[in-house]
Amino acid sequence: MKQFIQPRLRRRVLITSVAIIALVTSALAAVINKLYSQSYMASYSSELVAQMPMVVAQLNRAGLIKDVDKWIDSLDPSDTDYIAVVCDQADNTTWLSHEADKANLKNVCRYLPEEIPTPTLIKMGGDKGYIAYNLSRDRENGNIYQLVVLRSADSYEKALAKLHQRTAFYLGLFVLIAVAFLIAAFHWGFQPLRKLAAQLDQMAEAKRDNLDNDYPMELQEVTKAVNRLSRISHDQKGRYRHAMDDLAHSLKTRLAATNALLDDKTLERHELNQRIMEQISQMDDLVQYQLKRAMVGQQGLQKSNSKLMPVVASLNHMLSKIYADKQAKLHCNFSDDVMLPLNKDDLMELFGNMLENSFRFCISQVRISVEDTDSYITIKIEDDGPGVKPDMREAIFQRGVRSDQLNPGQGIGLSVCHEIVDSYQGKIYVEESELEGASFVINLPKLND
Repeated sequence: MKQFIQPRLRRRVLITSVAIIALVTSALAAVINKLYSQSYMASYSSELVAQMPMVVAQLNRAGLIKDVDKWIDSLDPSDTDYIAVVCDQADNTTWLSHEADKANLKNVCRYLPEEIPTPTLIKMGGDKGYIAYNLSRDRENGNIYQLVVLRSADSYEKALAKLHQRTAFYLGLFVLIAVAFLIAAFHWGFQPLRKLAAQLDQMAEAKRDNLDNDYPMELQEVTKAVNRLSRISHDQKGRYRHAMDDLAHSLKTRLAATNALLDDKTLERHELNQRIMEQISQMDDLVQYQLKRAMVGQQGLQKSNSKLMPVVASLNHMLSKIYADKQAKLHCNFSDDVMLPLNKDDLMELFGNMLENSFRFCISQVRISVEDTDSYITIKIEDDGPGVKPDMREAIFQRGVRSDQLNPGQGIGLSVCHEIVDSYQGKIYVEESELEGASFVINLPKLND
């Protein structure tokens, strides 16, 4: 089935506006014509009052009115363009004025309406028109005869025709001018929509990140919503990209541990299988953790307290296999029941990256210390390696930055640690260690009970 094509918004508004203009101007023309007709009829009525003596004089000469004042005789009944007739109840003409007789209006009563309360245009045979007015009372009041005065409507119809022509001309001219101004106004009024469409195309082609802020007030909510959606989409893509990078970085350590286990000839078969299954389980946990971070972000992860010692022990066992040639020793200066205000996945990710970094750069020693205060828990992770240069101590927490270009790595681990600590409103920084290497200090606020 062919899809119905919706008309463009500009065309809808233009058609609606033109229709409104045409309706208003047509109504205005009708009102003008109506007012002109009423004005002409009022003029006719006023002239009729002045012509009444002529009508009365003609009635008197016909013998229908007796005892008329003598001044009536001084009037000339033929000096008028008014026609008078008298009609009975059967619409028969009982009397005609001189002008009516000359105009051959013997059957005029048949064309007259039952009531003529105001001057009314009537049509006789053919196109001949007259304006008629009933000077007598209604027949329902008992009157037998109707006295009707008529006047030729030629001048009225000619004037009305000229009025119609002028009205049509000015109406058409007004509509053309109005439409021209309307099109110009639409071109100017819809310019922001054209600009919006162009900028949306640029955003779709990745040529711009957001829309301008100088749109009219009616479009501000739309542009703000689009910009907000763009930021959310950009952040979502960034989270997915970072999550994939972080996942690859974390899995690399687990894969290295798995290879180390496979190369360890001292392990029994069942112990090897158990250790490999532990690594696979940790990989699965890492995948789920990174997918959750990609979906909701670090701020959306649930916060809780977790025991530190089991995580450190598991990581120490894995890293000792990976860096077995160093025979590095991990010293834990904290009790077995120490709890940190991090959920288990964040704790594993944070210490996995920190300890992997320390084992990689140490010579033979790594030390973890925990200090509990009223509001904060301070963790120090130290090694006896080369340390971090003072000018690099802030930059190393940025994604992609590495302090030692000679060692392999992508500069991801410490940036992940910074993101995790920052999501808990904590702080992480690096200083010189008593072991003459690097000392990474983490301050974490305690969770409210």
